[in-house]
Amino acid sequence: MKPIFKIASAFLLLAWTSIAVKAQTTTADESWELAKKQAATEHKLIFVDLYFTGCMPCAQMDKDVFPDPKVASLLKDNFVTFKSDILKEEIGKKLSMKYGVTGFPTFLFLNADGKVIDNAMGFQAVEPFMALLQSAKEAAKKGDFKKYSPQINEKDYPEFYQQAYMAGKRNVSFEVVDAYLKSQPSIVAEVPFVIITGLKIGRQYDDLFLKNITQLSKDFAKGSVSSHVFTILQHKRKDFEKTNDLTGFKKLLAEAKPLYTADEWTKFEGILLKDFGVTKSTNNPYTLQK
Repeated sequence: MKPIFKIASAFLLLAWTSIAVKAQTTTADESWELAKKQAATEHKLIFVDLYFTGCMPCAQMDKDVFPDPKVASLLKDNFVTFKSDILKEEIGKKLSMKYGVTGFPTFLFLNADGKVIDNAMGFQAVEPFMALLQSAKEAAKKGDFKKYSPQINEKDYPEFYQQAYMAGKRNVSFEVVDAYLKSQPSIVAEVPFVIITGLKIGRQYDDLFLKNITQLSKDFAKGSVSSHVFTILQHKRKDFEKTNDLTGFKKLLAEAKPLYTADEWTKFEGILLKDFGVTKSTNNPYTLQK
């Protein structure tokens, strides 16, 4: 894995545990197993950074956040850090498939047994990132884990979903996905959940997802749930705009607000409400004037 930042950030290397060195001489899958063993031996949690070369927010984390002395110290003392390029390494693809990852960087917080504490997506400034690490520590101490199964078993997933992540074949028809989901005993189980969020299943499942949002938030990672809810709210906005029902849309937003931090909500609410109901128009200088 090529460093994106200069050696001036060498302090980061102190935060990265010895697993990063071992990864140079073992396969990525073997390194993942070593990371779990190291976490168990040292009684630490696991912090996973899923990224790809060319991802700007990923590079910004490497440049501005991970080298920060407070962040580096907290990671070094409490976590075994595991980085994987999701375009080049099989384990990165498998982890992305396992948790229905759609945005990068994605950060996973797990214990040594592979039990999920939570996840987060996108660039995180130093203080919010520190808060994520602290929150993961506290949740693990309380035994507050999500319902994901601890092991990665490709046979748990339908072929179309495996191919979407392992082979990049994401152009799956809705009919294929819908037939699979309808065959499942519970739509709020782990595999249906990651299929819906990972493949961004469209409007047909939006209401069902929102109806079960409390249970999904409790059972699965916050980052995955909140990211998909934001996608749903973008769909819903178009429906409310058709009837110019800003009051109804704001009511829906209020129901979703508890999923987000104050900073997240300020950003997302601003995006969702900006120019609500305003007809989008373009000024073409080449249009003939009467």
